[in-house]
Amino acid sequence: MLRALVLLLFSGCAWAQQVGEPLRVVTDYWPPFRMQGSGGKLEGLDIDLLDELQRRTGLRFEVRLLPWARALEEMRLGQADLMTGLARTAEREQFIDYLEPAYHACAPRLYGAPERAAAIRQYAELDGLRIGYVLRSAYFEPFDSDTSLIKIGVKNEEQLLQMQLRGRVELMIGTDCQVDFQLRDPALASQLTKLAYQPPVQTRLYVGLSRASARKAERQVLARALQQLLQEGRMASVARRYR
Repeated sequence: MLRALVLLLFSGCAWAQQVGEPLRVVTDYWPPFRMQGSGGKLEGLDIDLLDELQRRTGLRFEVRLLPWARALEEMRLGQADLMTGLARTAEREQFIDYLEPAYHACAPRLYGAPERAAAIRQYAELDGLRIGYVLRSAYFEPFDSDTSLIKIGVKNEEQLLQMQLRGRVELMIGTDCQVDFQLRDPALASQLTKLAYQPPVQTRLYVGLSRASARKAERQVLARALQQLLQEGRMASVARRYR
């Protein structure tokens, strides 16, 4: 009886949240948002975000690495509770509850060998070229729904990059946040650069909660903490470390 009373009194506080099981977070490697640090430990902008949310709410997170398409499927089935780094699409909104506001924004960009990249200045010039992408990723329209393009899907960003470097595709698509971070390596930058053509859109990144999750009651706690840390400029400060 006393325990029930204590939990009731502190239901909105961090202490009360700590008594629950950790929320299941699924994701993949996506530098600088999720990457391998020293000793194999995950680090990056999204991991810093989860640490901030954990500190502010008392909730705990258990992060598992999966191919991106598989992670989305676990969210659809309610086998996972949370994802970060999510672009918003109508299809995903059927099974993902997006927490407002977006915590970061990137721009979709296409990349290729320097000579080819400089020559492509219009979307129509993508026709006939093999373009690598990560399965079930959302980039921009009309690219995502364009069935006339030759698009070759892979499981993750590392496979995509290797496929490009080995000449199995002429172009690859990603976001400037992620690919430009990798291009800080001079050896890689000499082989890969942005196309002159630039899609006129931005990709906003969200935290999303599975609509089939058993942890939907904690949505408000998460949303409130997310809004607070964004209002304080905390994520902008964190993001500067990864530029």
